[in-house]
Amino acid sequence: MLKKANILFLVAIVILFSIRSIRCGSVTKNDTETSRDSQKVSWQVFYNNAQIAIKEREFQIEELRKEILTDRKKEEQKRITTLDSLEQKKNSLKTRLAHFNTKLKATLGSINESDKVLKTTFENAFVKDMNELLAGLRDFWKTSK
Repeated sequence: MLKKANILFLVAIVILFSIRSIRCGSVTKNDTETSRDSQKVSWQVFYNNAQIAIKEREFQIEELRKEILTDRKKEEQKRITTLDSLEQKKNSLKTRLAHFNTKLKATLGSINESDKVLKTTFENAFVKDMNELLAGLRDFWKTSK
């Protein structure tokens, strides 16, 4: 009789642990989905802000081009060369952003920790490069006036 009670007790414990394990697994899955959703939103916000920043730089470059047309011919070539290099850097950043966005959207369903690190690294490098571009534009304005 004692053995039947021990067996029933063990079966009850195994069932409880099974139920608990199943619940924990579903919570982890929901947490993962929530994490992916927040990363999607975070990336979309970053991407939209980056697009706005690129458009602002394009506007600044066009304004500079208009100003150059009124300057003397001798300084014009030097400024155009500097401006072309800034525009090339802007185009490079724009291409990198589009490429990374395409790559990220393709793998968004299977984001893991290494993808988070890669995304964060890209965002930091992109922001640094955009700041360098902005500094270059500011320097250009200072030297041209």
